[in-house]
Amino acid sequence: GGTPSCVDSDLICDLLREITSKFSIDPDLSEITIEVNPHSITLEKASSYLKAGFNRVSMGVQSLQDDVLKILGRLHDSTMAKKAIDILKEAGFKNISCDLMLGIPGQTYEQLLEDAKYLVSKGINHVSMYSLSIEEGTLFEKRYPRLDEIVPEDLERKMYHGLRDYLNSNGIVPYEISNCGVEGKESIHNNSYWKGYEYYAFGAGAHGYLKGIRFGHADDIEKYIANPTYICVEEELTSEDKIGEFCMLQLRTSSGINRSEFYSRFGAELDELYKDVIDTNIKNGLLEDDGNSVKLTDKGLDLANLVFEDFL
Repeated sequence: GGTPSCVDSDLICDLLREITSKFSIDPDLSEITIEVNPHSITLEKASSYLKAGFNRVSMGVQSLQDDVLKILGRLHDSTMAKKAIDILKEAGFKNISCDLMLGIPGQTYEQLLEDAKYLVSKGINHVSMYSLSIEEGTLFEKRYPRLDEIVPEDLERKMYHGLRDYLNSNGIVPYEISNCGVEGKESIHNNSYWKGYEYYAFGAGAHGYLKGIRFGHADDIEKYIANPTYICVEEELTSEDKIGEFCMLQLRTSSGINRSEFYSRFGAELDELYKDVIDTNIKNGLLEDDGNSVKLTDKGLDLANLVFEDFL
């Protein structure tokens, strides 16, 4: 994660070799992803990554429109982003994910679909899509204190649903609120989060989840190097926390909460715990129930946080 493509590829490849020497990882069954940015990826780096064992790349394209990229303050332009895709394909990567952002000041619906069309034409098999959110205290907040007035909510929602529909019609199927993939190319990494699986964490600023405990390593690199085994316990989940979080995360997926999986996981019936919540949200048009699973409707996708709160 982060921007590993900005440093010498030997540092990253050596790290992967160390991981594969300590853990039993079947290269034919594993998804090993590296994040890259268009401005720092080269053919030499990409080839090194593939040779070391990385088999999937996630790239922060964000947009293929130069005016939009300038607004975002990105270090790359559209030409660089397109070249980066060609570099990855030339190196031999067949599993490539690209990020697209929407709801950006000055961005049009047509531009967003034009970007998606280009990615489809290049054979990209996974797209992660994110609406612009502005963090408090940032330069963006000073520049756009009222983002909703510049990018009306109805336009942002049109972009979101229009992009999902376009990708779906071209075989890049929505499987989660923010992710679409060709069948068989859904991110195993992403799905592990939505299923509430545990995961290790290594490196400065890395966060993990083991034995019901969320933890983090020191953000400061020098402090991490001085004491790499130090971890900060951030949260210990109770059984109730795990159930509520599982429901929330599963509702993010297109398949929703599966009743059988819920029972096998927690030894309780979903309807025993959440019947009133489910019925109320179905009545409000936010959930649908096919008997096996409960999932968000299109309307529910727009008001997902309200539904999530009911399960937590």
